[in-house]
Amino acid sequence: MAQQKGVDNAKIEATWNIDDPIFTARERAALKMATIFTQNYKDFSDQDLQRWKKIFSDEDLVELAVFMAVADGFGKVVEMLGLGDADQACRFEI
Repeated sequence: MAQQKGVDNAKIEATWNIDDPIFTARERAALKMATIFTQNYKDFSDQDLQRWKKIFSDEDLVELAVFMAVADGFGKVVEMLGLGDADQACRFEI
């Protein structure tokens, strides 16, 4: 999907290193937010939120948070049901 939206392959590959200079400060902030959300959402600090509020509007933060929740939840459903794996046990593929 990212490629269809015109995102450079180099940026897609660099998502494993959110400190890569290929990203803008805004992109790095969104990636950091997503990393904390998926690894341990309770690690959000007041400092993180204040820093992100300097970069994103309240509307942007809500949109990012909802997208992260949907994407993370969808990934868990796919894994739980065995969908999309090359050796999947389920007859459906996502």
